[in-house]
Amino acid sequence: MRAIAFSRVSTSKQDEGVRQIQQIQKYCTENCYQLIEDKTISEIVSGVADERTGLNELMQLSKSDADIIIVSEASRLTRKSEDDFMDLYSIVKAIQSTGLDLFILGSSQTYTADKKLTLVDVITLVIEADRNAKEREQSKVRFKTGKEKKLLAGGYIGHTMPFGYINNEQKADYFSINEEEASIIKLMFDLVANQGYTLNQTALYLHRLYNLNWKESHVRVKIMNTVYKGEFKIMNTVINVPAIVDVDVWNIAQSNISTNHLSVNKGTKNFNGLKGIIKCPCGCNMFIANIGKGVKTYKCTTKSNGYKYVENCENVGINSDTVSSIVWNITQKYINVDDFKAKTDEQKQLIAIEIKAIERRNSALLADKAELSTKIDSLVNNIIEADKSIQPILNKKLSELVAAGGNIDKQIEKLNIESSKANNKLKDLSISLLPALIGNITDAEKNEIYKKYIDSVVYHSVKLHKGFIVIRFINKVETIVMYSNRPLTAYALPSTFFFNPITKTVIESKGFESKEAKILYKIFEGDSVGDNRALQLLASATTPELTYDDMKANYPMNDYLMKL
Repeated sequence: MRAIAFSRVSTSKQDEGVRQIQQIQKYCTENCYQLIEDKTISEIVSGVADERTGLNELMQLSKSDADIIIVSEASRLTRKSEDDFMDLYSIVKAIQSTGLDLFILGSSQTYTADKKLTLVDVITLVIEADRNAKEREQSKVRFKTGKEKKLLAGGYIGHTMPFGYINNEQKADYFSINEEEASIIKLMFDLVANQGYTLNQTALYLHRLYNLNWKESHVRVKIMNTVYKGEFKIMNTVINVPAIVDVDVWNIAQSNISTNHLSVNKGTKNFNGLKGIIKCPCGCNMFIANIGKGVKTYKCTTKSNGYKYVENCENVGINSDTVSSIVWNITQKYINVDDFKAKTDEQKQLIAIEIKAIERRNSALLADKAELSTKIDSLVNNIIEADKSIQPILNKKLSELVAAGGNIDKQIEKLNIESSKANNKLKDLSISLLPALIGNITDAEKNEIYKKYIDSVVYHSVKLHKGFIVIRFINKVETIVMYSNRPLTAYALPSTFFFNPITKTVIESKGFESKEAKILYKIFEGDSVGDNRALQLLASATTPELTYDDMKANYPMNDYLMKL
């Protein structure tokens, strides 16, 4: 008798399919059946699936192919739930209709093609289907329980490890940190949490640096993954694992991505080329508003009806097309001239000094930690050998040393973040924009350039139709533009002029630039400290402060006139 074997397993990792075929081979040998091995049908699919390619192939057989189909158990044909008990009966009937007999090894039941199923056969098949369904549910419970126990014991259950981790089987170290990948994760969080990068900017940055083909969505998924703060979630269970980033950094990153819309354009109706960059003196962002007849104006967000502020900002808006033209003209002029590059090189040197200072502090802390570890080891030995009466005193001292060690670790972690930020600044400052790239460029491409080169653009209105635009680049170069729309004119003041945002005046001080650099870039001082010191110098300068009208009356403004 010619026989064809049929097997089914749920996953490709199971060796159950091989075992099923071996059982059928043994049966055929013992009963002198001719097993047609090249026509064996095997499928990898759940027994409750609706799409069954192997089963469909089985139904296409005829008497010319073989005489009998052999399966190891009825559950190989189907494991449908209790709502579909008749599914097994239907499959048996369908196989009989092909003209082939069916033999089930597990129950030793033969269903011949030319024999009508009796009532007993039908009842037997229903009972078999019920048993298969219950076995499946029990298997699922056992499988889940087994996995949960293994997880809670710190075991690996075959899932995909998150980027930044490996399952170190040699050391039996489940969730061991992959240092190379972890450094990328730390940088990613630093960019989003500490440096104000959007998700898209972060993806582009990592692609340039590591050639990672990550999209914005990939970065978002990783930023939101709690595993990086030490909480791995699987099967409704939270497993404590080694953290790659500090909890505070993780939380800041979550907050920042929730406000990504403040610096990311969505749609093209009112494309904001300066979104996230242009600011109001009050500290709020500015948005584009249509004021009629195709005219668009940058306004402070406090002017929006949906923006709830107790007091409205008094700063007046500015035509969006005009300010965009001014910023682009200044940007392409400054980023390719020698004095801008010289200033950039100056910032590189200052950042390099900062990095060396961080490294020295880090080395000192590591030395302190090594010394502390020696003291802890010595104290532990003393506690073991000491009299019980003085052990509490020694234990207290030990707790103090351990706490001191933890404090050193936190300081080292902060320094590592500072070092990462400084190195990233160096990389950003090293990216040059070639003149050939700025001739024919879209608004979206300009926006990417602005984000790379400009720290902020602030419009200070003096009156309804005029004011000062202060453009500050990331290398601390500032350009002041005097603007008026009656008539439409803009004057880019020389770099010897500095702006006082409190009085809305400018001051010319040719010897101020070197002092500014020393103040703004004093190692380990925040930007706000440097800015405040700069304002103090401005306020105490002997050169008189000049208003908008003073400049127009006393300076050769035509020399500063911009093309718009």
